[in-house]
Amino acid sequence: MENIEQTNTDTPDEGGIKELREEYKKLKAENKAYKQNVMNSALNSLGLEADKGIGKAVTKLYDGEVNSEAIAAFVQEEFGEVGAIDAKTEPDTTGNVVQAQSRVEQLQKVGVDNKPMNLMGEFKEYVNSPNTTTKQSIAAKLAMMDQDKKS
Repeated sequence: MENIEQTNTDTPDEGGIKELREEYKKLKAENKAYKQNVMNSALNSLGLEADKGIGKAVTKLYDGEVNSEAIAAFVQEEFGEVGAIDAKTEPDTTGNVVQAQSRVEQLQKVGVDNKPMNLMGEFKEYVNSPNTTTKQSIAAKLAMMDQDKKS
């Protein structure tokens, strides 16, 4: 009888195992979140973004000690000088401005008149012209009314 009681006390309680598993999962998730935050802050201090370019590559490749010095050393070793790689170069806008100005000057030299035609004046001339038939005059008036409705 004593033998049976000893074996019962040696086997752990099923509820305790479940609690330990849940605690382990919780701690593992917290550790992962902590490592992610440390990685993001280390990458930000280096001027990198964790979801773009070299920063994204570092988050996938790096599996060493999670501190900013170790991550900086890894980036330096694997990718070289960080400032030279991720330097955001601004496009040279002076060339674009000069080209745009030259286009404007060319258009001014051509002298294209962009003024709208005096549509009503042309309409009156056409309707009152002796060469216009009554049928053409009525068709022009109907077209003018349709055009006026669209506007």
